[in-house]
Amino acid sequence: MITRSRSGDVAVVVLGLVLSGCLSLRGMREVPAERVNVKPPADQAAVVFLRTANVGTTTSLYEVRPPQDTFIGLLVNDTRLVYFTAPGRMRFMVVGLSANFLDAELEAGKTYQVVVAPGPDAQQHFRLEPVRPGVQPSKAVQNCLESCRWVENTDESQAWYRQHANSVQRKKAQYLPLWERRQDRPVLTASDGR
Repeated sequence: MITRSRSGDVAVVVLGLVLSGCLSLRGMREVPAERVNVKPPADQAAVVFLRTANVGTTTSLYEVRPPQDTFIGLLVNDTRLVYFTAPGRMRFMVVGLSANFLDAELEAGKTYQVVVAPGPDAQQHFRLEPVRPGVQPSKAVQNCLESCRWVENTDESQAWYRQHANSVQRKKAQYLPLWERRQDRPVLTASDGR
């Protein structure tokens, strides 16, 4: 007859929860909300990316500005991250099963919010939508602004990017020309910051 101690069962359950939590963040690390500062230094802008979409695919975010794209991080359901960058004109990219983009004009000292939202089709599997001041966000976005988990990069998420960099560049090359032909391209404007 095999017997198990109750503390051994509890340890297995706790270990399983810890491991599944780590895997569910795809290498990103959860950060306590009290440690997150969304106010940028005077010479930078901050962009808070939020993902409420309940779709299984991990999304990766990039700043597309020459000479080289910058990996921002990975988002899964109900997560958000803050990214500090130089002000000015730039483009952001979200990659899931496809790639989509958002042009931005950022002002130093301001904080912007961008939602990673599900798109209407495979060409726009995910899209980036600015949260505009004075415009009531959806209930899902409002809930995420209040309670989504904050995450930050780790060596593991950086390794994920290095492993997938070629695939990301192929998707960028495939979808950027289609996006640039669109007449209704979204833009994050300087006045969208707070």
